[in-house]
Amino acid sequence: MQNEQIIEAVLKMSDKEENETIKLKIEALINEILFYLNRNEIEDFMFASVVSVISDCLKSDIFNGAKVQSYSEGDLSVSFSNLSPFFGRLDSYKIIRGINDVQK
Repeated sequence: MQNEQIIEAVLKMSDKEENETIKLKIEALINEILFYLNRNEIEDFMFASVVSVISDCLKSDIFNGAKVQSYSEGDLSVSFSNLSPFFGRLDSYKIIRGINDVQK
C-alpha cells in the first residue's frame, strides 16, 4: 500500500486541507504504525483501519499535546507517548517477530 493512497484517504476522511505540514504528520503516523505493528508496509486488508486510526489521531490533534517518548536523528525518528490508545485498535495486525521468523 502506497503512502500517497493513505494520505489521500486520510485527508478525505478527516476533512483536512492538503498542505506540507499535514502530509508530514500523516507520514509520521504511518511510520509509527509500521513500527508499532512490526511491519514493513501497510497491507491492503489493513487500509481502512489504518486510515481510521490516523484520522482519529489528527482529529484529536495528538501532535499539539503529545509528549515525545524518544527521538533519534539518523533518518529522523520521533515516537510519541500517547498514541497507544489509538494504535491499540490495530493490535490484531501485529507481527510477533519470533513467531513470524519460525513460520518462515
